[in-house]
Amino acid sequence: MRRNHRQATIALAAALFSLALTPSHADVTPSPTPSPTSTSFKALQEQYKKDREAFIQAVKNREQRIREINSAFKASVDKATYEAKTLMATATTPDQKNAISAQRRTAVAAAIVARESAVAALGSLPTPPTEPVRPTKMAAPGMSDQKAKPKR
Repeated sequence: MRRNHRQATIALAAALFSLALTPSHADVTPSPTPSPTSTSFKALQEQYKKDREAFIQAVKNREQRIREINSAFKASVDKATYEAKTLMATATTPDQKNAISAQRRTAVAAAIVARESAVAALGSLPTPPTEPVRPTKMAAPGMSDQKAKPKR
């Protein structure tokens, strides 16, 4: 009996020792790398920043052009008003005064049409870029189970 016990102990020790020496057959996978979604999100974020800067510059350029158009409009209206006032000072008959007022209204209407057509030629406002959405992280399994447990 002692002999069987000794043989069993030796066999068990040999089996455990041989298991410890065998190479493990784990999956050959490279070390964890950033997921493609995080890399592409960074690229999308950089592209968004570039698009946003281009959008801001386009809006600034458009506002500058509108200021120039408005300045030209104001100058033409002021000129028509000044001419009407100087001519009114020399006008003696009601027909002359009516003609001067009509001429001023016509000049202002022409300035309005020129302004509106210049603004329409600029086109519509540029569309702002859309910010990329950060990918959601998957919750670890069992995380939702903890929410259902009552607090202690």
